[in-house]
Amino acid sequence: MPTENLDETAKQILDAASRRFLHYGYGKTTMSEIAQDCNMSTGNLYRYFPSKLDIAEMFVRVLRREQVAGLRAVLERPGQTPAQKLRAFFLHKFKLAYDRFHDKPKAYELSQELLSSRPKVGIEWENAEGRVLSEILIEGDADGSFAIEDATRTAKIVQDAFYRFTSPVVFHEGDYEELAAELEEVINLVLDGFAWRAARKAALEKRKHA
Repeated sequence: MPTENLDETAKQILDAASRRFLHYGYGKTTMSEIAQDCNMSTGNLYRYFPSKLDIAEMFVRVLRREQVAGLRAVLERPGQTPAQKLRAFFLHKFKLAYDRFHDKPKAYELSQELLSSRPKVGIEWENAEGRVLSEILIEGDADGSFAIEDATRTAKIVQDAFYRFTSPVVFHEGDYEELAAELEEVINLVLDGFAWRAARKAALEKRKHA
């Protein structure tokens, strides 16, 4: 069932399930309880979603679509350079991850269950955000502020570098302000590296045409 084609009943099921997942935990939620919350029979619930894991997967897919749309909205603010877009991208992702997972064991439990049982969901999420990041890198390469040979590969490497700040592992981390300051330093290091590569590329091009 594509996330964009959910009917009102499917949305009701996702809303009811997400409330239970995030309050009682994924493991303690049953299909019959979700059905009761939706005032429907368990059999009817199974016609929409074959299992509790399928409900959890769809919930996360909807969340991913909303998050990618939110990232694009942040990047579409006028007047930003590629470097400013990259900074905004990761600061926005960090805030979303921190608000969603930090000190919230039920949300963390749900993410770990899904990543363990349906790892493709996590890969698809990372790839979807990686495509947005690749667009920033391509833009930076085009205006000479970055020097990028393979935007897709570089996006993956940069995502790995920021994993601690932008994934469910922030559940284990500490104070928001302290982490945000540390994240800013990592962003500065990455941008310094891009700037150095861009300057080296420009110097080589200049030497080539001298």
